[in-house]
Amino acid sequence: MIPVNVLSRTMVAAVLHGAEDVRLEEVPIPQLGPEDLLAKVEAASLDFTDRKVYLRGSHPMIEIPGLFGHEWAGVVVVRGEQADARWQPGMRVVAANSAPCTDPVPAARCRACRRSRQGMCERLLYNNGAFAPYIRIPGRIAEVNLYELPPQVPFEDAALAEPLACVMHAIRRVQVSDGDRVVVVGAGPIGLMFISVLRNRYGQAIRLLSLDHHDDRLVLARSFGADEALNTAGGPLMAGVREAFGAEGADVVIEAVGSTQAHQEAFELVGRGGTLVPFGGVAEGALLSLDLHRLHYEEIRIVPIYHHTPVDFAGAVHAIVRREVPVARLITARLPLMELPRALEMVQERTTLRTILFP
Repeated sequence: MIPVNVLSRTMVAAVLHGAEDVRLEEVPIPQLGPEDLLAKVEAASLDFTDRKVYLRGSHPMIEIPGLFGHEWAGVVVVRGEQADARWQPGMRVVAANSAPCTDPVPAARCRACRRSRQGMCERLLYNNGAFAPYIRIPGRIAEVNLYELPPQVPFEDAALAEPLACVMHAIRRVQVSDGDRVVVVGAGPIGLMFISVLRNRYGQAIRLLSLDHHDDRLVLARSFGADEALNTAGGPLMAGVREAFGAEGADVVIEAVGSTQAHQEAFELVGRGGTLVPFGGVAEGALLSLDLHRLHYEEIRIVPIYHHTPVDFAGAVHAIVRREVPVARLITARLPLMELPRALEMVQERTTLRTILFP
């Protein structure tokens, strides 16, 4: 066990200073508030969001300069003097990277939380610092978004709970009915999670089509549950959808790439009365050209998804524990923290699905 005096020491952590400027620096181990916890990071996950934050040098969830990384799992090592007694040193845990309003009096919560839109919480508390040996868990996160891990669940699998929670959030908010034709644009880690969760939730009651430009990822999409997987590099998108479904357009189209072009293509694939789910985040100021005639006369719904809520994070942790989503198959690289720059390049080059960093 790590002694309490660990709090007086320093550690080498990734600090983001701006666009394409991340440094491994010696910083103090985070100091704890009375309700906080300190955890030793056993595994941290690097995703495409981290790559985007690195390139842009900004994101709503991080202050610059600031500790970097938001997906992790590890072991509690120190408790604040008023921390919840549920959490004790030595416990294996996974935590989300945020928490909404937690005031016990509902009227004291923000308007978004009162309307059951916790992902839009006006006081959403973010937490970063996963790319480091130790991370502080604020008391608010420990209250609603921290879970103990059974011994049989690997830390690296649990580190993928946060992105899976975002997927769970989307599927919970988007109406899918028996017989629906669903297209997932992009067969990266997020797209594959969508395929797996949709198939697990709806079984054979829906038809699933995965689109991507990489054949190796499309092979995975089929094994994750896609009925059809099509390489759309340079090909007519609607023709592929028509061939797969025997119909014009899809009932639900999920954009899981994070580019303006992919969002545009996804909109074009939505059929009459269908739903577009813009999931992948894009840079501020990016614009999408929509055919308003189609939007109106075909009653196309647009349901953007950002982040997750405590109920979604709980669902993601439980799905990983019960092995309902094969997240371990998404991990294709494992590197020490000191190779963070290389790991960021691997994400950009798409030579890996998900990289795990070990501090």
